[in-house]
Amino acid sequence: MKRMPTSLITFLQTNPNCLKSDLFTLTLPTGTQVYLCEGPQNITVPSGTGGWAGATTTFSSSQYGRWSRGAITSEAGFNLNANTMALTCVSQQTTVYPGTTIGLLNAALQGLFDAATVTVLTAYMPLGNYGNVSAGLETKFVGTVTKISDINRVHVEFECSDPMYLLNMKIPTRLFQAGCPWSFCDSNCTLTAANYTVAFTAASASTQYTLVPATAFSQAAGYYTQGVVRCTSGANDGLSQSVKLHDTSGYLELNAPWIMPVAAGDTFSVIKGCSKTMSMCSSVVQISGVSTNNLINFGGTPFTPPSTDAV
Repeated sequence: MKRMPTSLITFLQTNPNCLKSDLFTLTLPTGTQVYLCEGPQNITVPSGTGGWAGATTTFSSSQYGRWSRGAITSEAGFNLNANTMALTCVSQQTTVYPGTTIGLLNAALQGLFDAATVTVLTAYMPLGNYGNVSAGLETKFVGTVTKISDINRVHVEFECSDPMYLLNMKIPTRLFQAGCPWSFCDSNCTLTAANYTVAFTAASASTQYTLVPATAFSQAAGYYTQGVVRCTSGANDGLSQSVKLHDTSGYLELNAPWIMPVAAGDTFSVIKGCSKTMSMCSSVVQISGVSTNNLINFGGTPFTPPSTDAV
């Protein structure tokens, strides 16, 4: 069944010959939303337009390169196979990833589009009145960027899958393992992240591999090992990295370097690391020094007997 407002159905019944353009809403891993469209010029969708629940928004035709989609399969039935769609961006060297100075194609290669959510809308417009979307919008596709199919010096092609893709996960999702499977401070862990997170500013000695806080951490070495540090301002704003080691100098050594250079004055936040063991869970120390016993929420199974072969 087509997902389009009644006003658009009426328009198409009376205007079999019309103009159309695809509109794309991308929510990037950094949390930034970008609005794109194919076609020769920007398209503005007013608030209250049928099929559009957002505020008045302008979809750009060239700011982040030229975007287009491949074929979309739409059918009514009980088929549980995930549908995929190709999403292509043709970019110039001067086109940068939103909020950074890194080239868009380089950003794609670095994984900055991984798991981005994609919504495709189609606008139908009267002949000779390009940009008039008053009849409404049709929702064509909602999904997630799952991989890069092709990339070169001038373009990148993503493969996007609809939510049925999530049915490919293995069942049961949990395995018997000694370590806790929960992410630190998630809904299963139940601890409050704010109690274990501190904000800091990078000193001039910081590099893309090592963060040196301008003011030394009050926590002992190792407190942030296996934690996650997030950039809150600077060239890497919105990006996160895992902490390989919180060393005896109070520096944070990262598992992977930041994509962009780190400058003195850039701000970050870092959350305590968790070794996923029972001993860690039995005495989780907050930033303030208060210790919490969280064993009741420990998700590991360290006492499961090893598998044996029948004789």
